[in-house]
Amino acid sequence: MRVDQKEIVIKRQTGNAFAVRKGEKISVIDMEGQQVADLFAVNFENHAEFFSTAVTIDCKESVKITTGDILYSNLYNPMLTIINDTVGTNDVLIPCCRIETYAHFYNNGLDHRNCFDNINDSLKRYGVPMFKSLQPFNMFMYTTIDMSGKISINPPVSQPGDRITLLAEMDLIVCVSACPLTEGDCNGGESKPIKVIIENSESTN
Repeated sequence: MRVDQKEIVIKRQTGNAFAVRKGEKISVIDMEGQQVADLFAVNFENHAEFFSTAVTIDCKESVKITTGDILYSNLYNPMLTIINDTVGTNDVLIPCCRIETYAHFYNNGLDHRNCFDNINDSLKRYGVPMFKSLQPFNMFMYTTIDMSGKISINPPVSQPGDRITLLAEMDLIVCVSACPLTEGDCNGGESKPIKVIIENSESTN
């Protein structure tokens, strides 16, 4: 068995996109702890097929997505299967932060780094048209819902080295953004880097 491995460090407040082939594993690692990583995926050949939180929630019949669960596309096809999640707190409710997010909540939207631009700019390199809205898989984000239905974003409980490992169920363009938000509890008040490892295992005689 030969394992080819590629490591990518995504600097704080930035994003990166990369091709992932069916059968490859992708690990997203919280290097310093309490850092949210927004993941979005697009079918490598058909850019009109992309990750859907709504379909994923529909198929799971739950907003809790962790080990053993599948991330589905807008066409109800499996895109990624979570094979290991060392934290278990992830979010599928909150949209990508964008300039308008910071303007609305913090009055500082002008030129603020954000996951919406990080993901769109990274996907552009693969010829993917700009998405007008993005609902990512928010890895390590700790959201809670109380009895009244109120959603709260809490400091992540992830520690340095915690990771989520996913198996690609189709050829994909995957983008990960190290969430830039420092104003609230989302990243524990500080944006930090994220590491991505892509593994391709091949049998050899």
